[in-house]
Amino acid sequence: MKTLSDGITAPEPGGRSLRGALRDLGSLSERLSVPVAVRDKAASICAMGLERGLEKGRSIAQITASSLYAACREKQVPTTLDDVAAASGVDRDDIGKCYRLLVTEFDLKIPLADPAEYVATVAARAKVSPKAEADAIGILSRAQKAGITAGKDPIGLAASALYLASLLGAENLTQSGAAEAAGVAEATVRNQCKSLRKVIKVQLGRTPRKRRPSWSEA
Repeated sequence: MKTLSDGITAPEPGGRSLRGALRDLGSLSERLSVPVAVRDKAASICAMGLERGLEKGRSIAQITASSLYAACREKQVPTTLDDVAAASGVDRDDIGKCYRLLVTEFDLKIPLADPAEYVATVAARAKVSPKAEADAIGILSRAQKAGITAGKDPIGLAASALYLASLLGAENLTQSGAAEAAGVAEATVRNQCKSLRKVIKVQLGRTPRKRRPSWSEA
C-alpha cells in the first residue's frame, strides 16, 4: 500500500506500469501547476484503476490523464479537458470517456462546478476584454439565481456567457470562437446562449449592440 501526502492510502499493484504512471502523473501535474492534494488524489485514482485492470483496451496515458482530470474536478480546481489533453498529448474525447468510467467504477463524488470559475480561462483563450469577462460573470450570477445552470456543462456555460457578453459589448467574438476557446461544440454555445438571453431579457439582432444593456444596471 502507498500512503500519499493527503492521507489517502492507494493500492499499489506493483510493476513497471504503476511506477511509470506515477512518474508521468508527476510530470503532468507540474505542467498543469495543480496543488499537491490534487496530484495525490490523482495518484490514488490512477493506482486503483491499474489495480482494477482498467488499462485493458486503453493506454496508461489515458488512465493517468483521466485520473488527474477527475482529481481536479473532485477538488474543484478549474481545469478543462482541453487543458489536460494539451498537457498530456492524449485525445480529449479519450480522456472524457475514461474519466466517466473512473467516476462510475469508483463512485467518485464530483461536486457541481461553478461555471464562473472557468470564465477567466476561456476569456484568456478567446482574447476578450476584462469588461466582457466581468459582464459574463454577472450573466452567470443571474443565471444561477434563476436556477437554469444546474446539470449543464460549466465550461459550456462560461463560453456562452462570454459570447453573449461580447455581443452586448460589441466585441468581436463569434460562437465558433467561444466554442473553440472552451473546447466545446458550437451547438453548446448556441443552445446555452438562448437560455442565458431569457434570463437577462435581451433580444439580439444580427449586429452587436453599441450600448451596454440595462441588465447590467439591474
